[in-house]
Amino acid sequence: MPQTSHFDNGLPLLEGRKARLTINTAWLIKLRWVAAFGQWITIATAMFVLGIEIRWQPLATIIFLTASSNLLLTYLFESLRSRDLKSLAAWETLLFAVMLMDLGFLTAMLYFTGGITNPFAVFYLVNLALAAIVLTPKNTGILALVTVGCIGLLLLASYPLPLLGSWKIEHLATSTIPVHDLLAGTAVALVTCAMVVVYFTTRLNVELQRKEANLRLNEMKQARSEKLEALGTLAAGAAHELSTPLATIAVVAKEVQRELTQVDVSAEIKEDISLIRSELDRCRAILDQMSTDAGQATGEPIVRFTAGKLLEEVTERMDIQHRSRINIDHNIPEVEISAPLHLLSQAIRGLVKNALDATPAQQSIQLNLGSTSDSLIVSIRDRGMGMPPHILARIGEPFFTTKEPGSGTGLGVFLAKNVVEKLNGDVTIDSVPDQGTTVIVRIPRITTTNNEKTPPISRRD
Repeated sequence: MPQTSHFDNGLPLLEGRKARLTINTAWLIKLRWVAAFGQWITIATAMFVLGIEIRWQPLATIIFLTASSNLLLTYLFESLRSRDLKSLAAWETLLFAVMLMDLGFLTAMLYFTGGITNPFAVFYLVNLALAAIVLTPKNTGILALVTVGCIGLLLLASYPLPLLGSWKIEHLATSTIPVHDLLAGTAVALVTCAMVVVYFTTRLNVELQRKEANLRLNEMKQARSEKLEALGTLAAGAAHELSTPLATIAVVAKEVQRELTQVDVSAEIKEDISLIRSELDRCRAILDQMSTDAGQATGEPIVRFTAGKLLEEVTERMDIQHRSRINIDHNIPEVEISAPLHLLSQAIRGLVKNALDATPAQQSIQLNLGSTSDSLIVSIRDRGMGMPPHILARIGEPFFTTKEPGSGTGLGVFLAKNVVEKLNGDVTIDSVPDQGTTVIVRIPRITTTNNEKTPPISRRD
């Protein structure tokens, strides 16, 4: 049984063990294929280039068994990684059995090629180094002890090579080994061994780091989604709880306003009542916007539309005075994307409004649409004061805003990033103090072939 502890029973640790086993097994399979191919090359070089007499029949049998067992390991690997976490112990035992078998194959090949005098005996180190990465500490210790036993067996008995002669314990005092041949072979074996160890251990570490980075990225996305769900619940609850008292206040204010028209009161009182009603309307609008922004529109269907349609949807729903301050590059790329039109346009419109708020009232912002081979690029550049790095690092956090109190909720960039990233896109922000801010939105585009018919563009009612 592999060595485990009670901490291994946690689901995150079990998932981590499965990820490591997946990476380790995949690279062990690759290494065994390289080993089989390298053994063929080494035998052929020794026989046909160096002219060394070798009993190639048993060596060919060992290589055939290595390749056959690797095919079986590949099949079992595909089966094991599709199972649940309960099979991890069996998986670790399988890897131990495979590496124990490889140790036996290596010992058998060395037996028929000079035993411990063969310079490639240093490949015992490769097996142990790989075991330290792939196996549990207990199984690695067992493999190390078996390796010591295999080396002892080769000292007692082996099939001699004509080039190196026989090197057994009883012959050590009288044997004459050609030192120059032994040193040359040892140098080649050491270089090969070092290259194999460094290459595969490095690749394994890179794969583990990549998996770790992907895990952290997924955790961040999950945390962001959970925050968005919490915001949706908060907004829906606030709208529900505040709608009734606001409606009551609106009715009372309307009745008071109607009664005041029939009596003689000062103009200031009438203005105050009108102000109450206008502020009530503003409160309702804010609640409606929070409910929509917080995700109630996420049930919108995904449709196919052009970049021009997206630009039209973004600009037409803005106030006229805001629209006049937007400089648009009308060289719009003829690309299509697939997304919820209203939700995506609302997200980009929020970024445009942020740029307008940051830009002095007398100046305009720049809105450009471009494309690459796989993305639609929306660029929004303002002429504001920019942001220092410590402020820029926090942009996108929920409820964090650089606007004056009461002027923003701090959700615009956060929700825009959430919408775009759900489409496998991204939002990047570049800001330089006193030079303005540029927001780049990348959205995956639909790639079409020349023979593909373009479906009709979805239109909103």
